[in-house]
Amino acid sequence: MTNPTRAAGLPHCAYAATPSGQVHYAEAGVGEPLLLLHASPRSHRAFRHMLPLLAPHFHAIAVDTPGFGSSAPLPGHVTLPALAASLVQLMDTLGIARAHVFGLHTGNKIAAALASDWPDRVGNVMLAGQTHSIHADHAERNAGIRGFLARYTPTHASSDPHADALRNWLGAHATLDGYWWPPALLHSPQVDAGQIAQAEIRVLDYLQGWKSVMPIYDAIFDFDLTGALKRIAARTLVLELLTLAEAHFGPQGPALCAQMQQAHYATLDDADGGVLESRPADVVDRILSFMERPAPIGASGRLP
Repeated sequence: MTNPTRAAGLPHCAYAATPSGQVHYAEAGVGEPLLLLHASPRSHRAFRHMLPLLAPHFHAIAVDTPGFGSSAPLPGHVTLPALAASLVQLMDTLGIARAHVFGLHTGNKIAAALASDWPDRVGNVMLAGQTHSIHADHAERNAGIRGFLARYTPTHASSDPHADALRNWLGAHATLDGYWWPPALLHSPQVDAGQIAQAEIRVLDYLQGWKSVMPIYDAIFDFDLTGALKRIAARTLVLELLTLAEAHFGPQGPALCAQMQQAHYATLDDADGGVLESRPADVVDRILSFMERPAPIGASGRLP
């Protein structure tokens, strides 16, 4: 039976018991299932503004990746194909035979693994990210990600495990302090409740997921994204988030699209990794434009 809250378009949170552990998710709406996969170290909360906008069109399901949010911890060794398999287990538990999938940053790589390894379980695929996240070259992509990852990476020399644990805890506190006091709060002439709520949510997400940041990025560095893309038969959207800070890379979406059989390309200008919360209507517009388009437009085309 459909949850009445979800049917009314209001987000509803729940747990699903899977063979890999509890998976937490938020859902809204009825219709074709659409899995929403977040960046690291975020959670389903990153989609809180998008869920009501997607609810009239889909059964939208924002998943806490294992190790983040309220889902079970990561296993000792994690790979992105294994995380994709956990999504299949979630779909089995929820009685979903086939779902569309949208992923941002870490989520786009898990989505690619899911679509390449489980083609019968996936409808349309949407891969979103800043340029560093969707770079077609493996080495260049990893270099760009490592630059972004610097805030989480311990810089101290290795020592005994007890000292390392303390230093890592200290580093986590320093990162957390940055989320508690983002520039929007420190430098804005006026601060509203929404800005404080956003900072609070980032703090909560980081507290729940900080231990999983380095393991999941190690899995990202090992993942053959280009190889996965070549195996994807589904219609796929590459949504590139363009920023001046990454203009030196040049647009990478067309090169990524060239790896796939049915590739669409769209962009959002002046859009960083916080776009799901700062511009949810624009992201939903790109999703709906892609889903309503009947045929691929090729690697060089763009959605309106």
